[in-house]
Amino acid sequence: MNAKKTAQWTALLLVFALVAGFFAPASGQVANAQGSTSLENAAPLTKGKDVENSFDSPEQTQWYKITPENDEIQKDSHMEISLASEGSLNISAYSSIENAANDQTFDIYRGFTTPDEPVTLEMPHAWKGPYYIKVESLGEDPETEEPPAADEQEKVNYTIGYKGVKHPPATEQAGEECPVEMSAGQKKSGSALLTQLRQLRDGLLSQTDEGKSLSSLYYKTAPFLVGKMMLHKDLREDVYNHLVTLKPLFNELAENGAESTYVLSGKDQTAIQALYKIALDAAPEKYKKDIEKIGKQAGIKALKGKKLSDLLEKNNLVPESTKDVTSKLIVKMKDGYTSKSLNQKLQTYGIESTSRSAFQSQKKMNGNMYVVKVDGAKASGTYSATSTSAKTSAKAAAAALSKLPGVEFAEPVQRYHSLANDVEYPYQWSLKNKGEDGGIKGADVNYESMSKLVDPKANDTLIAVVDTGVDYTLADLSNKVRSDIGKNFVTPDAAPLDDMGHGTHVSGIIAAQADNGYSMTGIDQKAKILPVKVLDASGSGDTEQIAMGIMYAADKGAKVINLSLGGGYSRVLEYAMKYASDKGAAIVVATGNDGTSAVSYPGSSKYAIGVGATNKLDVVADYSNYGSGLDLVAPGSNIPSLVPNGNVTLMSGTSMATPHVAAVAGLLLSENPRLKAKDVERILTQTADDIAFGEVDKSGDEYEEPTKPVPGYDTASGHGRLNAFKALSAVELNAKVDPVLDNMNKVSGVASIGSKVTVKNGSKTLGKATVSKTGTFAVNVPVQKANQVLHVEMAKGVANTALKAVVKKAPAPEMPKVSKVTAMSVAVKGNSVADGTIKVKDKKKKVISTAKVSSKGTFSAKIKKQKKGTILYVTVTDLAKRESKATKVIVN
Repeated sequence: MNAKKTAQWTALLLVFALVAGFFAPASGQVANAQGSTSLENAAPLTKGKDVENSFDSPEQTQWYKITPENDEIQKDSHMEISLASEGSLNISAYSSIENAANDQTFDIYRGFTTPDEPVTLEMPHAWKGPYYIKVESLGEDPETEEPPAADEQEKVNYTIGYKGVKHPPATEQAGEECPVEMSAGQKKSGSALLTQLRQLRDGLLSQTDEGKSLSSLYYKTAPFLVGKMMLHKDLREDVYNHLVTLKPLFNELAENGAESTYVLSGKDQTAIQALYKIALDAAPEKYKKDIEKIGKQAGIKALKGKKLSDLLEKNNLVPESTKDVTSKLIVKMKDGYTSKSLNQKLQTYGIESTSRSAFQSQKKMNGNMYVVKVDGAKASGTYSATSTSAKTSAKAAAAALSKLPGVEFAEPVQRYHSLANDVEYPYQWSLKNKGEDGGIKGADVNYESMSKLVDPKANDTLIAVVDTGVDYTLADLSNKVRSDIGKNFVTPDAAPLDDMGHGTHVSGIIAAQADNGYSMTGIDQKAKILPVKVLDASGSGDTEQIAMGIMYAADKGAKVINLSLGGGYSRVLEYAMKYASDKGAAIVVATGNDGTSAVSYPGSSKYAIGVGATNKLDVVADYSNYGSGLDLVAPGSNIPSLVPNGNVTLMSGTSMATPHVAAVAGLLLSENPRLKAKDVERILTQTADDIAFGEVDKSGDEYEEPTKPVPGYDTASGHGRLNAFKALSAVELNAKVDPVLDNMNKVSGVASIGSKVTVKNGSKTLGKATVSKTGTFAVNVPVQKANQVLHVEMAKGVANTALKAVVKKAPAPEMPKVSKVTAMSVAVKGNSVADGTIKVKDKKKKVISTAKVSSKGTFSAKIKKQKKGTILYVTVTDLAKRESKATKVIVN
């Protein structure tokens, strides 16, 4: 059967795994059957050539190996592995021999056959291989099979092979459909339930070893459950009804997880018991003991009245990273105060606590920031993390601590969340938008032109992806990730590998290896990714983890830090952001996906380059947060990139826009390592393309007080949409424009010698010049009004950029400096603002002479000889027609 249909029956066992898993860990992985073919001697498979084989008895395993040729990798995106058999067989595909030995693979690369239905697995060309395929004989279900003939006892024939296919990026892999879809009229509700169950599986069972064991048990028993449900329509109806009964429980799990206050009802218990019995009855004898043990440990007959969160935590189905978050505070001490004095103060205020340095490895912190666990409810009014008001208690504790002498600030720990010639390159519209599928041609970051500018000898730049981790086993990332210095703050002793997919997707956008035939193309081929895992398998992390991750990245020398995450304001994170900024890191942060006029934190931090998202139409996405703190936007909707299972998947969000900007920031620093973070931000914003557009007036009842517009800035798109080519060209040309004032008739700056400079106001050319041998230019232009946005275009060779320059209002000119005037003088001389107009006035303020100030700032205004003691007044009017105060002159 195909991958989608294979999964059609999974809901029942998934429910069993979920509900049983809530109450007791599985007894362990089911033992692998010993086969006649060893893993080390796996038989080779060749593209397009099927192999026939057989099992002589149940519980055998046979291994195959696929070593793709280079032309396969460049032509095909996936290997479509097919298995057809006369009986029930399991098949699993692995990306390496190590993963095969440890039975480590993704659920979508497992499947099973029945006598009537073959199975196909679509394995992407995402690893360097070789790939390993395991086929297992399970035996037959006596209820669904005719007794075999004596001469064919136990023998199962099968055919296995693979072919190459090419698939575009997908939003998600084909997954389970609810069994109730086989019944008319229940398809819509069944699909909705299944979608939620799949999310719970991926977000809950995948996060712990116990949950993974349950998933493994499911794949051993699934073929037998399929047989039961194919034969019994009433069974399918029963499953659906029990699912509906448990929907409130699933909703609570999806929304609140381990923080749920849900208590199981009698109806919940009845439904769980029924589903458990269905799963148990369908399983073969060799797996019944494992299932019965789970049921016994769970107390399957006495679930009513039990608290869901307690059962989850008790049985190790809650990741360590999510425990006790609401009971923790972060306290920053003032200089001169120690943790010992802090603990004494805590006890004085009745707070039972254990504290440790939140940043033990960060010596630069001087040991003055601590994590405090508010622990234990007492009648005296101490704060309790285990009470129903834990969050309120922690907040109150923080307020009390903040008032202590020696405490700079205290705040509760908060949770933050993640905010998406190579075979898939044609689908990377953000790099080259051809105007297909409803897009606007050229609405991209201008990648192909930019790539021609990249110096092959340029230095690599370390870019930290502070996220869910990075799967650096993928071929496109294996040589791009500094796993040797990576760090995992969620599980400190583990490698910073991605167990969610978000961080890998971000890293692929930044740095996936180009022109190697695999998967996709990253923007920055000079980037090295520093993986810093601060978010868990659900995409969440707390203040402490994220702050430590940011500071760790800075200490390891990251010149760019990508933060595709967001939440509420935190002084702890602001401290970490400042720490990294002071070390020279450019911090690129997502603005959030709520579609509101408030940029999420830390995107709104003054130390951040805040990034919003656009779509193929070059329009800001409706989900992209906007307002103060937004610096620029970049493509973020339906962005293809890698995920840990090797597929190139479409994701949308400001999380996907942010790595576009981080990648270009890295390229700017590779081209010129001397750039400061503020220079990087200036170049990115000055070279961004304007995509702002006027909105239709709102009706009266939707009226909002208008805000004063900022020239060259739009609240929805910031300074514009990222243009990688113009940004890198600006660095290539060393282009910089001096401040332009409304009393100037020149636009000046620096650029590469010989560059052609053109100043424009919209489409109108104001003036042109060539950069001199000194590397400077001055373009004569008409005086421009304040707040006018000019575009200063510079070009030389392949490089071509345009910097935005907003005309600023100049202050009134200073009073002229006038030389001594005597009774014999026939001119008033001195110095004043260049190109201004001098006026000489008598004591009645009547103008008696005028003169132009030279470009060097000197003037000479002719006058008639004046009597000794005569009073004169001298003013200057600049090109903006602002007149200075008068300089009083007495004739000697």
